[in-house]
Amino acid sequence: MNNAAQLDEDGLVRLEEFLGSEQRPQECMVLDELDGFLTALVCTPDDVPAGEWLAEVWGGENPGFADECEERDIVELIFALRRSIEEELRDSDVFEPMWYVGLDDEDNEVVEPEGWCSGFMRATQLRSAYWDRLFESDEQYLWLAPIIAFAVYQLPESAEDPMLAQLGSDQSLRDEFINAIPPAVQDIYRSSK
Repeated sequence: MNNAAQLDEDGLVRLEEFLGSEQRPQECMVLDELDGFLTALVCTPDDVPAGEWLAEVWGGENPGFADECEERDIVELIFALRRSIEEELRDSDVFEPMWYVGLDDEDNEVVEPEGWCSGFMRATQLRSAYWDRLFESDEQYLWLAPIIAFAVYQLPESAEDPMLAQLGSDQSLRDEFINAIPPAVQDIYRSSK
């Protein structure tokens, strides 16, 4: 079950179009990033007030709602997505992140988890005391390692790390890391409950 399956398809398209509109602030999350962000929030045992995490979704700026009706509808869709992620992690044996899928030079679909992983890592900053404990645990850090790698490997400061540099060009390594993320997220979620 895809974690958007609980949402009406039209509503999901509406949310994607709203977030991806050129009228949104530069730092406003797009759909795959939002999915990763909400997944990390669901995995965080500490309650994060909606006003705090929604401000992060908008990038700390006014998202430019047309009116109160649009604001209510978009926020309700975001909450519906969060609920569907939580239900999937709680009730399903399989977790499917909403990764961006692009096309390569030969028009083959290619999973691009970078945005999702960046969103996930942004949410960890909201309750860093909890996440720092996971980063410091050898076993739990292994759960986070592929997420962290995709979130940071394109940053200039990561260029000196041979493994991170390889992640951009070695498809088998990318596939290994991509395949490791869903079960790792399930482990993270279970450890937080």
